[in-house]
Amino acid sequence: MTTYTINNTAGKASFLSQEEITNRIGGLKELKKDAAILQKRGLPFMMASVVIWTAITFLTIYKTDVMKMNFCIFCCSGLLMPLASLFGRILGADIYRKSTNPINKLGFLCNINQFLYLPIAMWAYSAHPESMLLIYAIIFTAHLLPFSWVYDSKIYFTASFVESLGVILVGYGFGYPIAIGFIVICQIIVCIRLYMQVKEDEKEVESND
Repeated sequence: MTTYTINNTAGKASFLSQEEITNRIGGLKELKKDAAILQKRGLPFMMASVVIWTAITFLTIYKTDVMKMNFCIFCCSGLLMPLASLFGRILGADIYRKSTNPINKLGFLCNINQFLYLPIAMWAYSAHPESMLLIYAIIFTAHLLPFSWVYDSKIYFTASFVESLGVILVGYGFGYPIAIGFIVICQIIVCIRLYMQVKEDEKEVESND
């Protein structure tokens, strides 16, 4: 059985055997495993998100003005990298380490990618301030999806869909404070499950040594 890929240098189709395809897939899995171990499956960022969304929950409870609350929410987003760095040090994950592994770079880009969608929330800040928090929450929850591939973790896949749909349904049914509290609870569960996976990774590394 054969398939083909495009040879980038010659611009012609070249055929790969099933064995070659299997070897390349195996190499990709090794790269993903290495990235998962080095980055602790993105756990530092998820732990940071728990702190940030907890702060946002209190903002929604004690808000006195929607515009002020939205401004404070934007300020909270600036805590992501400092908090992730702190939790990374605690867990022994070097999130800024330069690596030749392209999966590491992909994981970092997926984390930063959500900031490119913030202009949508900024537009809502002035045009539809009452909806800004919901839009911001959807941006965050939806951006978790690619990590299910990056770190080979179904946790991210499930969390992305459950939180994205849940925050809308809970928000319209019970109000924003409950909806954001729902995200916090989900993220805590994500952190616990990821921590268990990280521990399994560490045991695997120790057994191989």
